[in-house]
Amino acid sequence: MLVILFTIMLPALAVGAENLRLNSHLNYKKNNHQGPLIMGKHMTEGMKRGVVNYIVFYAEFCYNAKRQARTTVDLYQKYKGRVHFVVVDYEYGWSPAQNKLVQEFFTRYIPHIVILDRQGRPVFNYIGQAPESTLEQWLNAALERSGQLPLAKRPMDTPGSVPGDHWTIARHLGIFTKL
Repeated sequence: MLVILFTIMLPALAVGAENLRLNSHLNYKKNNHQGPLIMGKHMTEGMKRGVVNYIVFYAEFCYNAKRQARTTVDLYQKYKGRVHFVVVDYEYGWSPAQNKLVQEFFTRYIPHIVILDRQGRPVFNYIGQAPESTLEQWLNAALERSGQLPLAKRPMDTPGSVPGDHWTIARHLGIFTKL
């Protein structure tokens, strides 16, 4: 009975990446290998249902991924405790829990950001470096308007598409900031 209870409760106990910080040896002027971009605890955690998830896919050699890593760490400082952060490092591989996210969302282009609502549905899915202000607006919308987001057509279901024509939900909900 205890084993069954633990198995049921295990996803609820997932803590996500914690104590995120940038690798202090990053050189933003070079596009080369410098070690993991983001460091912290529980870096192999996957998605957690019932909370908003911020997922970043990256590889250490990519200049834009380095800048997106800096944005991710800044967002972590603002949203820790309210948003579940998942960091998937394409360079070093990923855990079985992260593999589900890789198969469902990752298109093999980096950086790639996905924000999932509390039900695990994507509300933001973007390839490339996304501005912090845009990500904040989507995180706030997912936190504050979770029930409204699934009712409208998703503007970001097609990663890498030109965002200009796909922002009807963002405009409707008053969270629009152009990328």
